[in-house]
Amino acid sequence: MAPPVKRLHHLDAARALLLLLGLPFHVATKAIFESAPSAIAFQTSPVIGAYTSVTHVFRMFAFFMLAGYFAGMMRERKGGPEWIAERARRLGLPLIASLATLGLIQFRLQDMLLHKASPRFLGLPVALDHLWFLIVLMAFCMTYVAIPARALGPREGLNRAMTLSGPGSILLLLALAAWGLVRYAAEQVPPILNAPSETLLWQQYLFHAAGFALGVLAWHGRIGEQLFALSSRVVVPAILVLLALYIPLDPLIRPALGKEIYPDLAGTLTLRALELPLAYLMALALFRLLAALVRGPSRLITFFVDGALAIYLFHLVWAMIILPHTRALPLPPEAQWLAATLGVTLLAVASYLAVRSTNLTSVLFCGAPRKSAPVQAPQPITQTSG
Repeated sequence: MAPPVKRLHHLDAARALLLLLGLPFHVATKAIFESAPSAIAFQTSPVIGAYTSVTHVFRMFAFFMLAGYFAGMMRERKGGPEWIAERARRLGLPLIASLATLGLIQFRLQDMLLHKASPRFLGLPVALDHLWFLIVLMAFCMTYVAIPARALGPREGLNRAMTLSGPGSILLLLALAAWGLVRYAAEQVPPILNAPSETLLWQQYLFHAAGFALGVLAWHGRIGEQLFALSSRVVVPAILVLLALYIPLDPLIRPALGKEIYPDLAGTLTLRALELPLAYLMALALFRLLAALVRGPSRLITFFVDGALAIYLFHLVWAMIILPHTRALPLPPEAQWLAATLGVTLLAVASYLAVRSTNLTSVLFCGAPRKSAPVQAPQPITQTSG
C-alpha cells in the first residue's frame, strides 16, 4: 500500500489565491475591452498594465495545474465513477445555477451599464464571461476519467523534467513552447459562425490542457511534495529573462509602453511560444513562495478556500455595477481601479456569505452544502462554592 500523501496546506491557499487574483484582472479588462467608451486611461496605465500582463501569464495555467493534481488524487481515492459523479455535482450545479441567474443578469448589465453588447451563449441571452472555466474544467475531468490510470504511471525521466532536473527540463519547456504555437494555429481556424462564446470554449480547452495534464502527471509521478515547493536556482533568473522578452509583446501592456496594441506576426509567434514555459516557471515560483509562507491550516485560508468559487462567480456582476461609478471619480486611473476592486471584493464576499446561509444556495453557488458550526463537547459540571 502506498504511504499516505502529506497534505500540502499551501496548495489550499494557492487554489483560493489564483481565483481571487482574477478580481482586479477582470475589473481592468471589463473597463478596457468591454465598456463603451473604453477606459483608455486604464489601458495606458503602466501599473494596471503590469498587473494584468503578469498575472494573466500564469494565473489560469497554475489553477488548471492544481486542478489536474487534485483530480488525480481524488480519482485514486474515490474511483473513477464516484469521482466524476462528484465533479458533476461540484462543478455542474454551480455552472447551471450561474448561467441561469448571473449569466442572464450579466447579459443585461453589459448593455445597460457598460453600453457594449454581450455575446450570446448557445443562442440565448446569457453571458458566458468568466464561467467558461467551469465548462473547460468539467471537460478536462471527463477526458481524464476516460484514460486508464495504468497508462499514466510514473516515469522517471518525466518526473526529472518537471522538477527541472537534467536536460529533460529543456525538452519540457520546448514542448510547452510548441503547444503555445499550436494555440496560435487554433486561433487561425475560422470561428464558429455567430458563436464567439462557443469558439472561446474549445480554444481554452486546447490551450489549458497543458497545465491540467502536468498536474495529473505530477500526481501519478508522486512528485507533488517536491514540485509544489521546488527549490531551484534557475527558476527566478529564467522568469526574468522570459518576462523581459514577453512583456514588450503582450497586448495587455503594450499601450502603456507606447506601442500598438498587437505586435506583428513575428512578435505574435514569439509571444505564443513564450507563454507556457513562462507560465510553468511562474507557477512553480508562486507555489514555492506559498510553501514558505503557509505552514499549516488557517481560518482565513479556510474561509477563502470555501468561498473562492462563489466569490469568483459573483464578482463580475458587481464589477459591472461599480465600474461606471468609480470611473466617474476625480481620481487617477490606478485609484479608480483599486477602488473598484475593493468594492467588488467586498460585495462578492458578502454574496458568498449570503449564499452559504442555506444548504440549497450553498450547493448551487459554492458546490457543497453549508458547513455546520462544530459541536462542542459539553463541559463537565463542577461544584462551586457560593
